[in-house]
Amino acid sequence: MGALACVVLAAGEGTRMKSEVPKPLHAICGRPMIDHVLRTLDELEPERMAIVVGVGADKVCSVAGDRAAACEQAEQLGTGHATQCALPALEGFEGDVLITYADIPLVTTETLQALVDHHRSSGAAATVLTTEVADPTGYGRIVRDSADAVSAIVEHRDASPEQLAIREINTGIYVFQAQALRGALQQITPDNDQGELYLTDAVEILVAYGRPVTATVAADPAEVMGINNRVQLAEAEKIARDRIREEMMLAGVTLIDPPSTFIDADVTIGRDTVIGPGCHLLGETTVGSGCEIRGHVTLRSATIGDGVLLRDHTVIEESAVGDRSQVGPFSLVRGNSTVGRGCKVGSSAEMNRSRLGDGSKMQHFSYTGDTTVGEDVNIGAGAITCNYDGIDKHHTEIEDGAFVGSDVILIAPITVGKGAYTAAGSVLTKDVPPGALAIERGDQRTIEDWAERMEKRRRKNEEA
Repeated sequence: MGALACVVLAAGEGTRMKSEVPKPLHAICGRPMIDHVLRTLDELEPERMAIVVGVGADKVCSVAGDRAAACEQAEQLGTGHATQCALPALEGFEGDVLITYADIPLVTTETLQALVDHHRSSGAAATVLTTEVADPTGYGRIVRDSADAVSAIVEHRDASPEQLAIREINTGIYVFQAQALRGALQQITPDNDQGELYLTDAVEILVAYGRPVTATVAADPAEVMGINNRVQLAEAEKIARDRIREEMMLAGVTLIDPPSTFIDADVTIGRDTVIGPGCHLLGETTVGSGCEIRGHVTLRSATIGDGVLLRDHTVIEESAVGDRSQVGPFSLVRGNSTVGRGCKVGSSAEMNRSRLGDGSKMQHFSYTGDTTVGEDVNIGAGAITCNYDGIDKHHTEIEDGAFVGSDVILIAPITVGKGAYTAAGSVLTKDVPPGALAIERGDQRTIEDWAERMEKRRRKNEEA
């Protein structure tokens, strides 16, 4: 098998996106388009990879990283000119060159590998990836000769009535023999209305010189759709999400209502996990096996262990939940917090930059901020840690086996020692020694017949 190089054209302005963000960086399922393309190409194991950048070059290169050599196209003078800009990165390379685009993110490795394989088996100087569409309006038509080779690529505006009836179109993705590509690029001219250099002209030049040009058809036109505006971006997002959902279900994940479940490309989910309707699993989220994720849960770059129950409307952001723990409903865990194994976080509770040790319970309407909670701790309903004094954040330590009563307020910095108790309704500002009980309450006053006295006052006011 010969060597392969890949070139990604990513220099276009993308004016129809109406955005300050370079087009290759618009996201599909949580990944920039250019990242989808580069990951797909990586699976082909190319010997070299180059990316042609222009508008927003620094931002695009920061996403591409060291996966591809950056080649600048200072002026956007057409696809042929963009490919010329990539030639320095191909210096001395004599294999096959695959050329594709940053705004065609849905094409699969299997389709590109089939294109390369067909190119090599045919011995062609160039091979075009094509597809057939019901309405080819606006696309370049593939004209084949009697031997089924490509004889021309005719733009829609230049096509004859017979050619307009052709439904096989050019996707813009090619494989060239490197030597043939260099030779053809030297001969293309800006002899067109736009004054640009087109890569399709390189194909025309090879045909004119009698060099064989073949084509292979992508079975699914959706794979090769280009994205030029936000409507097409949304269409591509839907297709990509459908693929992810199908892949997850075939791998053993149950989705109660697949269309309402949004799963990003970098999410992994274990077998026998059940996900309810309206859930969003985003970013680099990992979910273990045997979990139950009920309706309208949002996980954003979260790590969820095995056998976890997340009740309705729970949100976990950049935080972790250990095996066999329960969270929610209507609870929020954020700020790189950690819920240990076998824990319970009740309804409408919140954790921020906090840790809950194994086996601990944090009941409903409670809050911990900048708090470390040990193992087997009980935090009662409505108990909170006051971590912010208006200027600085302060830490709270609740050691193993402590019991924090309902509606307790712990004003940080403060430590509740191992096995200590804090009485319900207390507002505590001092450390609680291990094994002690801390109580801070005013004396209760009971005023007899208060309701009767209030009723008399009400009637007197009405009579006045």
